Amino acid sequence: MPEITDAAPALTRKDFISDQDVRWCPGCGDYAILATLQNVLPKLEIPRQNYVFISGIGCSSRLPYYMETYGFHSIHG
Repeated sequence: MPEITDAAPALTRKDFISDQDVRWCPGCGDYAILATLQNVLPKLEIPRQNYVFISGIGCSSRLPYYMETYGFHSIHG
């Protein structure tokens, strides 16, 4: 008889890609950081609901919009 488990399906890179268009300038280093996070996070096998990305101001601070996780984009100060 097959074993029944409650295991969630394994996450992939696509699970961490949002439907938002990335608005960084061509050649911006932020693309490399975003791609690295989207490649590494599935390998950690931590559920997406356990992630939150918090950002301040500036172009790089749009990162939470581009991740399919919880996020908070705020001003500083």
